[in-house]
Amino acid sequence: MERVVLAFAKDETADKIKKMLDGSGFDIYMICHSRAELLRSVSEMDEVLVIMGYKLPDGMADDVYNDLHEGQKLMSLIKAERQCEIYNQDIFVVTLPINRQILINSIETFVGIIERQKHRIKRTPEEKKIIEDAKAYLIEKHMMTEEAAHRFIQKRSMDTGARFIDTARMILGI
Repeated sequence: MERVVLAFAKDETADKIKKMLDGSGFDIYMICHSRAELLRSVSEMDEVLVIMGYKLPDGMADDVYNDLHEGQKLMSLIKAERQCEIYNQDIFVVTLPINRQILINSIETFVGIIERQKHRIKRTPEEKKIIEDAKAYLIEKHMMTEEAAHRFIQKRSMDTGARFIDTARMILGI
């Protein structure tokens, strides 16, 4: 994801964010000042990261997110007290105030999450069954909730450096 589009109602805010990103490896492709302008600008882009505030004159972050296509991602820079007003959990929210390093680290983290999701291997039906059986075993034998069983397998996988499916197999003894 190399294209970054800034969407802020005020020129001063867009310029400040642009200056923070100068020399970071993230080049600003365009600056937009309204939702309509943004959507026209990114309509032909397969992959783009849109960085915006809480709202534009003609739409909120949730509205913008709903209009984006697959491969187009949204990061919202928002005051902490407004954070609860972003309803879509797929919007990457960064609370203000921020400095250059926090902004760059946040973008790198978000882009890394996107890249990992792209390369995530889909589980086969057999693997899904093994994982469900391992969870069922933990639920029955150790009185865990499904969520707790999932977290147990996940934590054990991280602690041992094993894949999730391999940990599930180990729990089942297969």
